[in-house]
Amino acid sequence: MDFSIKIINWYKKNHRKLPWRETKNKYYILVSEFMLQQTRVSKNIIKYYLNFIKNFPSLEKLAQAEEKDVLKKWEGLGYYSRAKYLHSFAKKLKNNKNFFPKTYQELIKYKGIGPYTGAAIASICFHEVIPAIDGNACRVFSRYLGIYNDITSTATKNMFRDTVSKIMDFEQPGIFNQAIMDLGSLLCTPKIPKCFLCPVKDSCFSIKNGIVHKLPIKKIKKLIKNRFFYYIFISDRDKNICLNKRSTKDIWKGLYDFPLIESKKNLSIHEIKDKIWKKFRIETSNYLSFKYKIIHKLSHQILSIRFFYCKILQDLKKNIFFYNFFFIPHNKIKEFPFPRPIILFLKYKKMI
Repeated sequence: MDFSIKIINWYKKNHRKLPWRETKNKYYILVSEFMLQQTRVSKNIIKYYLNFIKNFPSLEKLAQAEEKDVLKKWEGLGYYSRAKYLHSFAKKLKNNKNFFPKTYQELIKYKGIGPYTGAAIASICFHEVIPAIDGNACRVFSRYLGIYNDITSTATKNMFRDTVSKIMDFEQPGIFNQAIMDLGSLLCTPKIPKCFLCPVKDSCFSIKNGIVHKLPIKKIKKLIKNRFFYYIFISDRDKNICLNKRSTKDIWKGLYDFPLIESKKNLSIHEIKDKIWKKFRIETSNYLSFKYKIIHKLSHQILSIRFFYCKILQDLKKNIFFYNFFFIPHNKIKEFPFPRPIILFLKYKKMI
């Protein structure tokens, strides 16, 4: 019995029960693949998926939605560019009379759809014979074939695609790709693989040679950047909250936050007040108080975030340094999408 048959037979008996696998709706599968980029399957992901589908049940409904509302439903899931690319994809298809690309080559023309996502959608929805190579697949095939190449390199991933395309099932390519995903998630795990349960253990190079824990080879040089954020929570005389929409090419683009002082080093309260004056021209000497602190870790960044409450007496709407900010009533705060640190602060303040 060859590799693909064993893998598929194992999958049919042991696959994970996931809501997007219970449908042939290409839009639902598209949403799931976007959500699963750089994210593991979990109960939390399933919850987000079901809520997103409930609010945007079709490509048409998603295309008609405002970006703010799309990001709000994605709030807390992270990697917000995925939501924006998904929204952009829906709008482009709407303008193209709802034409849905059916091949790998057509799919990867859209931002947010890379080689893995394109292959997954093309194989699952349209039965295109193309391997979906993600981290799980790289680990499975590195061990099974005995590949010592760095799996983070494009050349290695291309080599895997060429090799796997020759051994994958031609009649059920979508099932084959999902079987590899589940094999990597359930059995061929990074640290404690369950080799004794593997359906292809008898022909696995790593098991035969006792090198399972030596593969895959992954050479990553992470340069961790430390950033210090000092958020100023400003409430005016009418108790309206000052907000900003992040628009620069940085983390959390498209989300909302408060007036911000950023530094490359930790600042004293005196330095914070001085920078607030220089940036916003507001006097805080008697009205600035510390409220909340959090360390927020991203893939290549560590954010040390402190929140301060600032009592303002002057009318900031006339302050030219606040022209890019806007004020909202307290009861409207739930309508805006925020990065996770802001959410935690608002929960601490019992505002959401």
